[in-house]
Amino acid sequence: MPKELEPVLKDLPGPTQQKILKAFKSVSIHQSFSGPIPPPNILKGYNDVVKDGAERIMSMAERQSNHRITLEDHAIREELRQSGRGQIFGFVLGIVGLGLATYLAIYGHEVIAGVFGTTTIVGLVAVFVIGKKAQKQEEE
Repeated sequence: MPKELEPVLKDLPGPTQQKILKAFKSVSIHQSFSGPIPPPNILKGYNDVVKDGAERIMSMAERQSNHRITLEDHAIREELRQSGRGQIFGFVLGIVGLGLATYLAIYGHEVIAGVFGTTTIVGLVAVFVIGKKAQKQEEE
């Protein structure tokens, strides 16, 4: 019997005490926890139910943690690789656009060359400025 119940039960008649104790014992106490590993007192109980239950739970938590670390590492590497490719493609497109504008200007199409050159530069600057703003917003 929990010590907290003793002062309450001592003034009650015997049959009432027995009913309360019986009801108290039949009520299951619910415990909850967050995270992959239960608290030690619950972990010990798993050993009573399943052979090496606590060890199996700890092993499962370690495997899950390693899996999550591997996935995050892979995602970061892919993101960096994709960012690098985007910069290379952007550079190539910028050079091609400015080269085309230069070619058009040399062969007498100054207006079209100006449009091509301007839109190429403005487009690249816009992409980098918008990309930096989006990156700053993600960091905040």
